[in-house]
Amino acid sequence: MRHHHIIFQLGAMALVLVLTACAGLESGLMSATGTAAANQATGKKSAADPKKLPDLKEFGDVMIPREMDIDKDASFIYNRGGINAGLLRLSGRVDSRSLMRYFQNNMGNDGWRMVSQFQAPQSLMVFEKENRLCLIAVEDSTFQTFVDVWVVPRNESLDYSSSK
Repeated sequence: MRHHHIIFQLGAMALVLVLTACAGLESGLMSATGTAAANQATGKKSAADPKKLPDLKEFGDVMIPREMDIDKDASFIYNRGGINAGLLRLSGRVDSRSLMRYFQNNMGNDGWRMVSQFQAPQSLMVFEKENRLCLIAVEDSTFQTFVDVWVVPRNESLDYSSSK
């Protein structure tokens, strides 16, 4: 019986650590987005925080939060005629709702217009910009959130496999 009590205590401590880490990441996403928006509104350029890496722009105009890891084996981006297209597969310990707010804020800042959104345990966001579409699929899991970011040209068929 004492053995079960110790396991329960260790499990409770692990749960508290995970929840604390998730809350910290969400506040980091929100503060980074809020700071960027405030600086953009006032015209100020902030010095980079030496402790934090900047968010990524893998497609050139689609911000990816630094808290998300890129699965390089499942992702591919290529440039054709000055247009970046492809898939980024991401994962991280980030709350899916804050992640969706992050994409809503940053995609608009980069000139993307939201076309549609469906929010559920598996959510989808669709954006358009000039001659491209961006689909962002967000899936909430127990310990991680998974994201697929597709950027594709509009009205054009691409065959990535033929370039290998």
